Amino acid sequence: MGTDGGLPPDIGERLRAARQAAGLSLAELAARIPFSRSYLGHVETGTRVASADVVAAYSRACGEVTCDPVTLVSMLGRADVDRRSFLRTSAYSAALSATALVSQSDMARLVRVDDSAHVGMPEVRAVQGITDAFLRLDEVKGGGIGRTAVAEFLSTDVASLLRSRFADSTVRSAAFSSAAELAYLAGFKAHDAGEDGIAQRYFLSALRLAQEGQVPGQDAWVLRILAMQGTDIGQPRFSAALAEAALARGRGRFGPDATALLTIAVARCHAENGDHKKALATLRTAEPHITPELTSEQPRWVSMWCPNKGTVVDQTAKTFLSLGDLANAERHYELGTSIWNPETHARVWALSAAETGLLRWKIGRHTEAADIWRTALPALRAINSARTTTALRKIRRKAPELFTDTAPAGTPSCEVLRPSGNAPT
Repeated sequence: MGTDGGLPPDIGERLRAARQAAGLSLAELAARIPFSRSYLGHVETGTRVASADVVAAYSRACGEVTCDPVTLVSMLGRADVDRRSFLRTSAYSAALSATALVSQSDMARLVRVDDSAHVGMPEVRAVQGITDAFLRLDEVKGGGIGRTAVAEFLSTDVASLLRSRFADSTVRSAAFSSAAELAYLAGFKAHDAGEDGIAQRYFLSALRLAQEGQVPGQDAWVLRILAMQGTDIGQPRFSAALAEAALARGRGRFGPDATALLTIAVARCHAENGDHKKALATLRTAEPHITPELTSEQPRWVSMWCPNKGTVVDQTAKTFLSLGDLANAERHYELGTSIWNPETHARVWALSAAETGLLRWKIGRHTEAADIWRTALPALRAINSARTTTALRKIRRKAPELFTDTAPAGTPSCEVLRPSGNAPT
């Protein structure tokens, strides 16, 4: 009877193979997931429609269901959007039209693409332009804004483009690379919104797409974010191995600045896992490149997220913090805050300022901590992000006098205070 738009016609056979490989009977599988034995049997034989939800349930219970990367990212995007069905028709325009970020010519070009279209570099550049627009919105508004729109764009327009006929192998490679950039953004938005299970799946889809595109080094960049995610959420078991793999795959493919990003990721992961000797040794190899200014060219998909040295400096600060070197951690946090522009990168600037203040508070420099928090509080409150909400709660515990007493319970509201001094640019 078909499938839920975009799934391969033999999805039932693939689901059965995944179940059998896991050593489960239909009854045993039905006991683990919210679908009946009868329904699962019909799905496997193709007499009932296979939905994205049932495929996701099989994946959780039986391991990965083998599909091509385009199908996987389409399924993931649709499932993400379907959880927010009230936004399906409005999120696309609500997230972007109001902010005038997207070129209408880019949108018009992609609307004309279908599975039979002949795709060239103009279509790829249109995807990149829209991804850049989503990213600019993300940097100033947070992961909670426009997330459904990104998922919709990825699972519809971009998936259609990837199934089209390409002008040549160069266009194909660029198309998959651009899709990987968008999946990476979707993952980061989910991470920023506090939905790390979804984020992990997007990052893994980004890895598959990057591997399909075969752009040298892009898979290394995605491995790095998988390592960082595990460390950030307190599950660093595989982070060091992922970071080491990223550095190995990126070796010889990047300039000194991008290589330093991969190297510092390794150092931080070792530090978070308690291997201080390895962390310090790795840190020393990156030290010459932990500077305020870029000195080398970076690939597009690195410079999208790291347009300056702020990230490598911030990650160095976190590494020193894990090593217990509070003086060096505070110095690098302060430097990182000064590098980010609060107008274009409000979230990372505000988070960096918040971390700087928390560290200053820890070492007894309470007045300086309060000063930097005053500059960051308005931005932290304005951004729709689980990470900024967490930062606000930490600050409130230390300096409740900076906050009003009128916010609803559980809301980290704050006064809009006049910044002390000029904000860094």
